[in-house]
Amino acid sequence: MARTIVPVVDARKAGVAMAAEAAADVANGNFIPNDGKTLLIARNGNSGSTARTVSIVVTGAIDGFTAAPRTVSIPAGETWVLGPYEVVNYSGTLQLNGDHAELKFQAVRLP
Repeated sequence: MARTIVPVVDARKAGVAMAAEAAADVANGNFIPNDGKTLLIARNGNSGSTARTVSIVVTGAIDGFTAAPRTVSIPAGETWVLGPYEVVNYSGTLQLNGDHAELKFQAVRLP
């Protein structure tokens, strides 16, 4: 199956409303069009004490070896801003995987 897109808004000095959140697609993963100026916003909707993990796929290679995914643990009830991610290391399509649908994603592209 295809990855689920995360909505991206373009930041503006006058402001802009955030797009609706996309739940982590645990089965297929999510993606963001990536230009190296895009920030990922990850919110853990767990109301208890369970942290949730986001894994960002590294597509660049070092000496022919592929790096392991970058993982970030988001504490319960918190919202974190992640990135930006360089195109050379993460590609023009940023691939991310959440470990539970309680993770919600949005993205903001910087000017």
